[in-house]
Amino acid sequence: MTAIPRGRHIVEFLASRPEFVGVGKATAARLWERFGSHLYAILGDGDVDRLSELLDHNQAAIVIAAWRNQQALADCVVFFDEHGIEIGISRKAVDFWGDEAVLKMRDNPYRLLTVCTWPQVDRVATALGIRKDDPRRLVAAVESVLYDRLDRKHTWCGGSALVGLVAKRLATTAEHASAAVELAVADGAAIPIEGGFQPAGAAYMERFIEARIDGHLRSSSDRDLFLDGIRSEDIASFLAGFDPSRSLTDEQRKAVEMAMQNTFSLLIGGAGVGKTTALRAINAGARHFGMNVYQLAIAGRAAGRIAEATGQPAQTVASWLKGVTDGRIELGRHTLVIVDEASMLDLPTLYRILFHLPEDARCLLVGDTAQLPPIGFGLTLHRLVLEGRIPKTELTRILRASAESGIPEVSLAIRQGHLPPIPAYNNECVGCSFAAASETRIVEAIEDILHDLRGEEVQVVAAIYAGAAGIDAINAYFHELRKRAGFGTMHGFAEGDPCIWNVNDYDRHLWNGSMGMVAGFNGDAVVAMFDGKTHRIGPGEIQKLSLAYCISVHKAQGSQFRNVVMPVLPTANMDRAMIYTAVTRAIDRVILVGSEVGFSKGVRPHPKSLDRDVALTLRFNENALVSL
Repeated sequence: MTAIPRGRHIVEFLASRPEFVGVGKATAARLWERFGSHLYAILGDGDVDRLSELLDHNQAAIVIAAWRNQQALADCVVFFDEHGIEIGISRKAVDFWGDEAVLKMRDNPYRLLTVCTWPQVDRVATALGIRKDDPRRLVAAVESVLYDRLDRKHTWCGGSALVGLVAKRLATTAEHASAAVELAVADGAAIPIEGGFQPAGAAYMERFIEARIDGHLRSSSDRDLFLDGIRSEDIASFLAGFDPSRSLTDEQRKAVEMAMQNTFSLLIGGAGVGKTTALRAINAGARHFGMNVYQLAIAGRAAGRIAEATGQPAQTVASWLKGVTDGRIELGRHTLVIVDEASMLDLPTLYRILFHLPEDARCLLVGDTAQLPPIGFGLTLHRLVLEGRIPKTELTRILRASAESGIPEVSLAIRQGHLPPIPAYNNECVGCSFAAASETRIVEAIEDILHDLRGEEVQVVAAIYAGAAGIDAINAYFHELRKRAGFGTMHGFAEGDPCIWNVNDYDRHLWNGSMGMVAGFNGDAVVAMFDGKTHRIGPGEIQKLSLAYCISVHKAQGSQFRNVVMPVLPTANMDRAMIYTAVTRAIDRVILVGSEVGFSKGVRPHPKSLDRDVALTLRFNENALVSL
């Protein structure tokens, strides 16, 4: 292990914290050169006179007061400096444990694996004298492998694979690695299931979801048993009044009946099959039968689209969860929670929704399992749709109004792994078209297309950030054009730049994915417009804002735009789910720009992005209920 030079921690600590007024790196270095390791005692004892040998007396008093106010972090600085350990870990330890950071670190530094990497923590443990065969280290090695798998979105690891990975991590034999896995199981750090293992947190969330869904299904059965459910004839009577012309398809009518009669159900379908129309009818039916409906979506734009399409309020999942935990939203037997674009639900988010939802309330997940899986770990909708016990309606018929652009037919072919015929782009075509271009020419081709479509709503979406045709390059290119046109700039933004908000902000009522426009500047702040409201974004918050000439397909998921442009390259993540998700964001036109080979290689194989190892499946009383 390479030791960190003594004194580096305190020099960086004093120089980087604003509380130490007037102490920059040069001053901090002089303090260390003058006092050496005695500096810790001088600060800890509050010896203003000694410190005043180098600093003004008032400044010395301020520095000592700041040291005492930062005592927990200061103790970590001393502790890590003594052991030659990275300063960044001290900050994470204090964030995680507060005043008990040093005590916790001495007891078991491997606890830091939740916020640090294995090499970082193992170096700390070595510095603290922990032996290579210490049980704490062996258990932590298993846990770190499972965490690494979780970072790659897997919640489960096969037994032999885990032993192999642990053996590699510990540079030991399979026999010793297997013994380490046994220790981790005994410690509760690895949970055995189905011939493999899970990290404890993911295992708990999956088992909770399974049990809660089982409870919902039992609640539906009990309602039928005690004649407390909504009868099919009552639903038929409602639909006769709601849809006298019978414009709803049989599939949509089945979806309404399913949602009214079950406390947990799934509505699945691709683009253009009428999920929104079915949701409108489900909303009306739920209110007709006395339910309180909450329509949710992960993305703010998606929530707005649902509200507009159904004529009923909708909100983000994050906003709803905050309302529930704050006590502003009360849930009960007559609650129906509808989650649209549910393919975006990762394991922790579905866990939180079901944790707060009573078992006798209703939950309907709506989505398209051919779309990209969630950004977070786990698979939820994609896995639950395979469960025969869960009531499910799949809409398959492409409706005439949706079919006019031709996009639903193209997306259906892509969904099934077929290459649809796509015409070459021209500026008058609607539907799906392809503009062939080399990687170095893609951005210029996009510029030409945007010029053709000027005055219309157009959104560029891409699969990757890096590269000549990545998100960063596209945003930089069009931002530079705006600068050259003479528009004012600040903090990397120009007046008129499209922008996107990257976090959930309850005070501003802005959500991760909210899109707006830079309206100008005020002092040192960027002024941006979101949904007609002005927001002043100062230097301390500017990292929450990004350019949005081009956004990721993940960010676009749940939203729709009149026209969509997508660079297509033969990259590893350009798979069927990525292309399909991008294509289905478009209402009128989708223009693919780039490599036809990349398009073909992406569409044909099974999408790699959906290959996640999870253990979510219903295990409770498998034969208790029969699927609709």
